[in-house]
Amino acid sequence: MRLQCKHLGRAFGVALLLAATIGATSTRAGFINLTPTNGVNSDTSVKLSDLIAGTNEIDGITVGDKNINGFVYSPIGDMPAASDINVLGFKDPDGNWGVSFHGTFLDLPGGGISDAMIRFVVNIDPTALRQGWRISDAHMFLNGVGVGPNSLFSVDESFSPDSNQTLSVYQSTINGGATKLSDSTIFSPPLTTLHVTKDILAIAAANGALPARATVIDQSFSQTNVVPEPASLVLSLVGLVGLIAYRRNR
Repeated sequence: MRLQCKHLGRAFGVALLLAATIGATSTRAGFINLTPTNGVNSDTSVKLSDLIAGTNEIDGITVGDKNINGFVYSPIGDMPAASDINVLGFKDPDGNWGVSFHGTFLDLPGGGISDAMIRFVVNIDPTALRQGWRISDAHMFLNGVGVGPNSLFSVDESFSPDSNQTLSVYQSTINGGATKLSDSTIFSPPLTTLHVTKDILAIAAANGALPARATVIDQSFSQTNVVPEPASLVLSLVGLVGLIAYRRNR
């Protein structure tokens, strides 16, 4: 009896360990759904530090028909740490899905410039991909921006190696000043995957009293369907059948 109880106890312990391992495995990896349900941004957010590739169990985020992962972040100067940046799902005024980065991106007066790089990869949801959807446009919006005299805040974006297109938003008071708070570009042909690199630059005047800063960087992506509509497909098939019949008659 004691021997049987001993074996049963060991078996029960092993079963508990296996159950815990399976449960941990099933919840370790995955995409967090940050699709906004009521408004511009998702109700919840995740720290950028939790999304950086190889740092923990999270694979990336899902926002509508977009899967976004492969996050990389590198700050210089007064830019915030990855743990101080919140990542939210984003929906632009035209209904396109994307991502928002919320943090205190800034450069303080009296020092060198501050800069940060954010990289991530955008993929279309597999179901939408099979239906023929492709990424056709990219849009960027700069919010909560402010600069003092002779200062600059800018975000430049590139999509290498997928496209040579670029985006740029900024506010500057240098040499008369200029402001551009939104930008967009079109990809031709449309893409299935998009590698995004953001360079965030802030320069506060060395003798000034105000920082150069922004608090929200929004990004969205449009899609187009490259599969012909049924009517167009039928016409193409009719034309093809007619061409084959014509060649056979000749």
